[in-house]
Amino acid sequence: MYMKNALNLTLEELNKRISHFEDRLTDFTITEEQLEFIKEMLRELRTAKEIKISQ
Repeated sequence: MYMKNALNLTLEELNKRISHFEDRLTDFTITEEQLEFIKEMLRELRTAKEIKISQ
């Protein structure tokens, strides 16, 4: 979904975005659709982080 953009981020920015979306998971006012979006973003950001670390 957003992988190409995520790979251009620094590790610091990836960590910030991961934290942001993890924090959103504790927001009780989010819809099921938003929850799925957040989970997808976390998967993509974490994958980008792993790729960046391994390079």
